[in-house]
Amino acid sequence: MNWLINTLATLLLCAPPLLAQEPIDWGVLADVRFEKKYSEKWGVSYDEATFGKLPKLYEGKEISITGYLIPTDALGLSYVLSRNPNATCFFCGGAGPETVIELRFKPTALRRYRTDERRTFKGVLQLNTNNLRAFNYVLLQAEPE
Repeated sequence: MNWLINTLATLLLCAPPLLAQEPIDWGVLADVRFEKKYSEKWGVSYDEATFGKLPKLYEGKEISITGYLIPTDALGLSYVLSRNPNATCFFCGGAGPETVIELRFKPTALRRYRTDERRTFKGVLQLNTNNLRAFNYVLLQAEPE
């Protein structure tokens, strides 16, 4: 009986955490292609994403990623996490849509952050191909580490 308890304790202590978030880098999110489409409903052209194997591996899983915070509203309540600082980010034409992740915060993580504050966030990765009201990458239940 002691042998069984010791074996189980060793397995639990030495095994990697099964529920821990997976740290990823921006190279994973770069595995995407875009095709120009037109939305009759919205009357606008947009880039439809086709995700490669790497992002699909992490879809629906808890990840963590480090980047620069950029507000997307005047009140500073909505943010994206960007591979690049504000001066060279997606919004300024210095990078593509694969370089930003929309942050949808856990209620406890919602606060004002400084523009270009470099932070690591964790949350569940969602891939978006057809919702024009959201970014291609969305981090659900996002919170700083």
